[in-house]
Amino acid sequence: MIETPVPIPQVDPLPLPGPVGLFKFLLLLTFTLHVLAMNCALAGGAIAVFSAIRGRSAAHPFSRRLAAELSRTLPVLLSLTITLGVAVLLFVQVLYGNMLYTSSILIGVFWISVIALVLAAYYGYYYFEAHSGQKRGIAIAAFSVLCLLAVAFIFVNNMSLVLVPARWLAMYRAHPNGFNLNLGERSLLPRYLHMLVGSAAVFSAVLCHVGCHRLRTDREYGSWLVRRSSQTFAASTAVQILVGLWFLLSLPRPIAMYLLTNGAGAAVFGTALLCAIGAMFLILVGGHTSRPAPFVHSGFALIVITVALMVTMRQMLRTAFLHGYANPESLAVAPQTGLIVVFFVCFALGLATVGYMLRLLARAKKASA
Repeated sequence: MIETPVPIPQVDPLPLPGPVGLFKFLLLLTFTLHVLAMNCALAGGAIAVFSAIRGRSAAHPFSRRLAAELSRTLPVLLSLTITLGVAVLLFVQVLYGNMLYTSSILIGVFWISVIALVLAAYYGYYYFEAHSGQKRGIAIAAFSVLCLLAVAFIFVNNMSLVLVPARWLAMYRAHPNGFNLNLGERSLLPRYLHMLVGSAAVFSAVLCHVGCHRLRTDREYGSWLVRRSSQTFAASTAVQILVGLWFLLSLPRPIAMYLLTNGAGAAVFGTALLCAIGAMFLILVGGHTSRPAPFVHSGFALIVITVALMVTMRQMLRTAFLHGYANPESLAVAPQTGLIVVFFVCFALGLATVGYMLRLLARAKKASA
């Protein structure tokens, strides 16, 4: 795939403390969790803003109630997104550190601005929690969503730039000051939209799941939430499939053909597509039945599987793009079993703590409902 020599920074000489396959697994696991949390924080903010605006009318009390409930959840969701995102970046650094550092330097001005944008979004969500029914609170929440959209765009630029080392030198020579974006990348827009539309689909499935639980305490509100969310989910999933096909067609032909003709790639892609269609059918049916829980919960499980498969597909795409440029399998390894065991114990305890916190949050909401 390499036609001319491309200057690639040397890899970190320090050996990995465990097998490369272990770090690939941890990258896929943490990124799946990060995507789920990020989808909720981003799409949750957008839906909260829309619901708050709609809820200002006396004719839409359920929208007002949903906005208030989401306003109390958004800071927690964004916190989870940030924490899990740090873990993802660490594992990407372990496997592709020399590639990530280079692309980050090339877009350095925008990359460093991510910190300010995330802080602004975080503050805005906390302000919205206390002022969800006021115009200023809604405006600041909308600003937070715009900040997160900008962060997402910067991340898509960086992660797509990692995949094209052949452009780095020319980009640096043109703008060595870090004022670069990967706007010339053909797949940039569909890649970005794929993430945005996917966020709407995932969080709509989450709201359907929540609506099923609300049926136990307030059937009218729960039915409204399941019905509206199932419709949003079905529409966004249909659009997501179309955007996904656009994304696939925007890839270089050899890369796209490799993913579709490679046995593992075709299996992952086909299974993910079937899971997405199955989830759309189940949740849409659940939104129009008197007992939606079995359909919605099954559809929600399929969505989680779909996200995990899409994350796996993303890793396959990265491997195909970087063939000849980066090979994590060649990294030096000096096993430190004790350190790995300590890490997994801490990781398990961390996940258990997060689960406990979310359970307490759910109980607090139920008590205040």
